[in-house]
Amino acid sequence: MYRLLILVFLCKETLQSDVKTLGFDDTLLFDINWPGQLTPDEQASGLESIIVTSSHKEKYKCIIPNIEQREDNSEETYEGPTAFEIIAPLFTQATCSFRLESYWTYEVCHGRYIRQYHEDREGKALKIQEYILGKLDAKQIEILLAESKIREEKEKVPFKKIDNVYLPYYEVTMDNGTFCDLNNNKPRVTKVLYVCYLQGKHEIYSLKEISTCVYEIIILSPLLCSHPKYKPKETGERKINCAPIDGSYKKPYNLAKLAHDSAIQRSKSDLERFRLVKIEKEEPTPSSSENKIITDTTPIINFLNGKTCLYGGTGWWKYEFCYGRYVEQFHVEKDGKRVSINLGRFDATAHLEWLKNNPHKRPRPVEERKQLSHFYSGGSICDKTGKPRQTEVRLKCLQDTPSQSTVSLFLLEPKYCQYILGVESPLICNILPKADENGLVSIEDMETEDPLKTKILL
Repeated sequence: MYRLLILVFLCKETLQSDVKTLGFDDTLLFDINWPGQLTPDEQASGLESIIVTSSHKEKYKCIIPNIEQREDNSEETYEGPTAFEIIAPLFTQATCSFRLESYWTYEVCHGRYIRQYHEDREGKALKIQEYILGKLDAKQIEILLAESKIREEKEKVPFKKIDNVYLPYYEVTMDNGTFCDLNNNKPRVTKVLYVCYLQGKHEIYSLKEISTCVYEIIILSPLLCSHPKYKPKETGERKINCAPIDGSYKKPYNLAKLAHDSAIQRSKSDLERFRLVKIEKEEPTPSSSENKIITDTTPIINFLNGKTCLYGGTGWWKYEFCYGRYVEQFHVEKDGKRVSINLGRFDATAHLEWLKNNPHKRPRPVEERKQLSHFYSGGSICDKTGKPRQTEVRLKCLQDTPSQSTVSLFLLEPKYCQYILGVESPLICNILPKADENGLVSIEDMETEDPLKTKILL
């Protein structure tokens, strides 16, 4: 299916239309067709058209469909509870959501408070640094419930662009947080935006400081999906028909060649999926699990070689993990300068010594194995302890994910300058059985293994 972007790629900017400006909305999808000629109805429709010219001087007349929002009568007939009444049960269930970042942990207890904190553990002593980013009490909730009907009738539903899609949201302001010395000693305030997401569990999608001591948190909740005004709009696709003029081919040469080359490549890859298997009468037929589609092993080899590094972190500090090389925490200044702190380098001897002192960190038997632990040591000297920083990297197999290329990272600091880096991905599932009794993986084994037997899910 070819999108509008392909048309822009193939054609020069030779628009011949009376339209001066067209509003652009990247939530609208277009499907470009090349029917060969326009129908009489399209020619007499009076719709806007543009003339485009390819790099081979091929000209096409494209009919632009009307961009009108589809009416949704369900919003007009809706007589159910208000958005606030729908999410109100969250406020009475003592439900809390957490977000872990490199240094701070954020705790959102819906309808009660939002807390930002960091814990320092030294033996039995526990030191906590914390700030309240906003709160609500029972009286405020009663007022919001009473006003929710009037608010819903008067105010339009706001939208916010999330992952390039405009989604409706319901905002709850939580104020009266810890006083902020950077903002004239005003209390901290957080705007909590609740968004409909059927698979959500009221988790924190994003958290950012939009101005000094004013925060914005997006919560993914299935509750709002029962309200028609807060369901994501289904835009569908609009068809753009382009017909050749001045003797041009039915479809632009570059586009036809691209489709032809892609078809050849697909047919080659289909052939590569087959292999000859000699089947004896006495032997059982190989199960379907042994003949899964094979994918390229290059990404996993690059990961094990340390060529492909993983990045994480959403706050001030980001972190970089290069397998078998190092873990690094960094921040990029506005002028492009990078400030880095090394959290540990991998040394096989140090790793083996660490396993000797911590035998419970050794891998479990292959059939029970879910993760591997590696020890990275000799990092930058810690100001508080005077010792090099060190990190335990936990590689965990992540199963049943929508995308096989999913990679999730989190960094914890349970003790001063002693870190735990979690790396969760389906990619790890292919590494686990290859690890030896020390959790180490031989790259040669991955490279030399028969590719027909390798099941790399990326």
